[in-house]
Amino acid sequence: MDYETLNFETKEKIAYVTLNRPERLNSFDMKLGEELYKVLHEINKNNDIIAVVIRGTGKGFCGGGDVKEMYAAKDKPKFLRELTKVIHKFVMEMRTMEKPVIAQVNGAAFGAGLSLALACDIIIASREAKFGTAFIGVGLAPGCGTQFFTKLVGYQKACEYILTGKIFSAEEARELGIVNKVVNHEELDKAVEGLISRFKELPPIAVGKAKMLINKSMDNDMLTHLELESKTASISAGTDDFKEGVTAFVEKRKPVFKGE
Repeated sequence: MDYETLNFETKEKIAYVTLNRPERLNSFDMKLGEELYKVLHEINKNNDIIAVVIRGTGKGFCGGGDVKEMYAAKDKPKFLRELTKVIHKFVMEMRTMEKPVIAQVNGAAFGAGLSLALACDIIIASREAKFGTAFIGVGLAPGCGTQFFTKLVGYQKACEYILTGKIFSAEEARELGIVNKVVNHEELDKAVEGLISRFKELPPIAVGKAKMLINKSMDNDMLTHLELESKTASISAGTDDFKEGVTAFVEKRKPVFKGE
């Protein structure tokens, strides 16, 4: 499938999704939101893909919602309602996908762009990257991201950053617990590929189930979650990867997982 607002390629079982509206700092119009959902939905269904990298073309990761498109909309409340619903669709696709999703943040991640990064499972950022919730600065209540942000940084910090629209650095994002790793800009590709190489060695079914359990743990009560963990461990014990893993352990060799 061809896309107008993003580039999509797969290489050695890894999907690379590159937002491609550099003239708008890769900001979301309806087309980009719809196409991002479509490509993520296809990735979700493809069992040959074991991990996903999301990145941006040009100087930015994603500048948020396209403010010029908001300005041009005749019915602004209707437009924002439709745009946020599209964004929510791909966020849910990312979080429910049983594959790790890595944000490669090369530059600005503002508003819905920050929300996109937060919806990923691991964030690796260039030292030059900048972050901000941005919504307040244009007179808009946040259309996405407040739950992710608050769970990560806590109530008071969330109020400080969201209510004031504060812009912060990659290093500050790392200190807040939002970003996993900060590297020099020229080392960003290498850092992401280093992480990807690790996922290529791991059992993808078990990794996917572990991601599901992490997400469920944030809402489940303890007894419900313990039961889910027990059932999920039992399911994964029926895979060929588990047989290979325990056999390799006993034989004192490195396991070779096939995602089966």
